[in-house]
Amino acid sequence: MNLLTQNSKIKKTAKHFNVRLFNFSIPAYKSKAGMITCPMADTCIKFCYARKGTYPLASKWSELKLEASLKNDFVQAMNQDIKDKKAEYVRVHDSGDYYSKQYLLKWFQIAEDNPEVKFYSYTNNITMIKALKYIPINFDFIFSDSGKQNKFIDKKTDRHTKIFESLEALKKANYTDSSEFDLYATRWHNPTNNVGLVIH
Repeated sequence: MNLLTQNSKIKKTAKHFNVRLFNFSIPAYKSKAGMITCPMADTCIKFCYARKGTYPLASKWSELKLEASLKNDFVQAMNQDIKDKKAEYVRVHDSGDYYSKQYLLKWFQIAEDNPEVKFYSYTNNITMIKALKYIPINFDFIFSDSGKQNKFIDKKTDRHTKIFESLEALKKANYTDSSEFDLYATRWHNPTNNVGLVIH
C-alpha cells in the first residue's frame, strides 16, 4: 500500500527546499466508523482544512491508512515505504492526530528505525507528549493552539502554532509563517518556537 503521499502544500514545500518530503494522513477528527482520530480537537474542527474543499475526496485513502496504522505490521510497512521513496522528511498527519499512545509509540519506533529521516507533526495531544520521558531526536512536535489542551502550552518554551486572520497580523506578532511552506513549522527550518498559520 502507498502509505506516504504528497498533498499540494507538501509538494510545493519539497520543491522549495529541494528535499524528499512526504506526508501520512488518517481521517480528520473521526473515521466513517466513528473512531475519533483527533481526541483533543476543539475549535479546530470548525476550520480544519482536511474537512473542507477537495480533501473529503481523499477520505477513502485516509480510511485505508487508518486501518493500516492499527495493524501489527504497520511499522514494517512504513519502514519499507520510507526506504522505497527515499524520504528525507515525513510529516505525520496532514489530517488526523495521535489517537492513542500505542499508535504514537509505533511512530517513535519508525523514527528510531530511520535515524536519517526527520519526522514532524502538529498535535493537540499536549499532555501526552509532555509526559513522555523519551522522544526520538529526529522527531519534532508542534503544539496546536486550537485544541482542548491549549492551556498547557508554554509559549515561551514550546513550539506551537497560532492561527491568524492575515499575514500582516502574523508578522506583527513575530510568528514565522508556515502557511505556504510547511517545513517552516519545524525546528530544522525555524529557530523560534512561534509557528504562524493564516486561516484558510
